[in-house]
Amino acid sequence: MSEKVKIAIIGASGYTGLELIKILDNHKEAEVKYITSRSYSGKKIKDVFPVVLSLKNNLEISFVGELKKENLNNIDVIFLCLPPGESMLYVSNIKNNFKGRIIDLGADFRIKDEKEYEKWYGKTHILKEVLPEFVYGLSELNRQKIKDAVYIANPGCYPTSVLLALAPILKKGCFKIDSINIDSKSGVSGAGKKLKEDYLFLNLFDNFYAYSATMHRHIPEMEQEINMMSKEKFSICFTPHLLPVDRGIFTTIYLNLKKDSDTSDIEKDISGYFNSLYGNEIFIKFLGENIPRLKDVIGTNTAQIGFIFDERTYTIKIFSAIDNIIKGASGQAVQNMNIMFGFQEDEGLRLNSIYN
Repeated sequence: MSEKVKIAIIGASGYTGLELIKILDNHKEAEVKYITSRSYSGKKIKDVFPVVLSLKNNLEISFVGELKKENLNNIDVIFLCLPPGESMLYVSNIKNNFKGRIIDLGADFRIKDEKEYEKWYGKTHILKEVLPEFVYGLSELNRQKIKDAVYIANPGCYPTSVLLALAPILKKGCFKIDSINIDSKSGVSGAGKKLKEDYLFLNLFDNFYAYSATMHRHIPEMEQEINMMSKEKFSICFTPHLLPVDRGIFTTIYLNLKKDSDTSDIEKDISGYFNSLYGNEIFIKFLGENIPRLKDVIGTNTAQIGFIFDERTYTIKIFSAIDNIIKGASGQAVQNMNIMFGFQEDEGLRLNSIYN
């Protein structure tokens, strides 16, 4: 039997870190060696988070405050689940001592232009020379690069829901697109565990509203990838909203076409583009001219995508639904690890593995 891949999760007490532990607990090729948390150092995970009581292999694991240099020699993969600014600091501290692979679930290495990062995140990038080494980990679209990568920048949750939905059309480049407007709704877990009045139960329950209606931090990440796929330069209009649910993202994309676009066989063309790109993908379900629903993707690593063409307004409406913590974060991170190590891509990610 081959030796298991040894894993450390840095910042393991947040939503994405806990989801990683749950997924990897059922991964037959992986062994979680270390989980870090400054708040819970020295405590067993089972004594802090009742949500993990169904764990089979990692129930007795304890948090440590930080990894020591000698611990790095025992690790094959580090997952970083850290806030903006902290991932690059962590990588800068270990880069010369760690020879394994890094999958960053944070934002520090997604944007390849350090000036854009500084503009949107308000922080000076201290590892701009390392940015080209991080492969953008959108699994279905960058599989070959991921396979050969040492460092992965895991996409954000909103960008995952948007880019997977746009890729078949943008890559084909057959439509004259005038503008791209994106409307997304997310469960509150997408905002993380930080305490903020807007995220309190009494403010969210039976309520619904937009937030960060301009200058949302995922915009430059989306524009970067959209412009690469389309070979054009778009400034997208993006508005996120908070749903009174714990998890899930539903995105509606409005592709406004120019009036001289050829739309004679547009429904057939669009279906062909999606089936061509995603026909063999296990984690993308194309619904054709149907609309996905959040309940059908919660607890899975699957993205469901559908579309409708509004002939009256010359608008292609694309709909996508994902679980923001799984396909939008931890599940995609494990999918990327599976690609990197040549494992079955759905190892640890089968539905009955994630939610027992």
